[in-house]
Amino acid sequence: MNEIAQMLQQKFGLSTEQAQEAENAVLGIIRSKVPAEFQGIFDSIVSGQNNAGNNQASGGLGGLLGAAEGLFGAK
Repeated sequence: MNEIAQMLQQKFGLSTEQAQEAENAVLGIIRSKVPAEFQGIFDSIVSGQNNAGNNQASGGLGGLLGAAEGLFGAK
């Protein structure tokens, strides 16, 4: 989950704490848009505990993107 925070630190010069808070805010907004029945899946993908379908993407953001590809049939 720290990939977004690291990017924010590098791109905008935020402190570790500021970047983590911003990451949490972004993920909170995205989570609020996910239907209730999929929020558990979203949480496990973001935490890196789940791979979607046959996609073996890494956890965190890579897992989230892999899950999105799996849901929408992209390869």
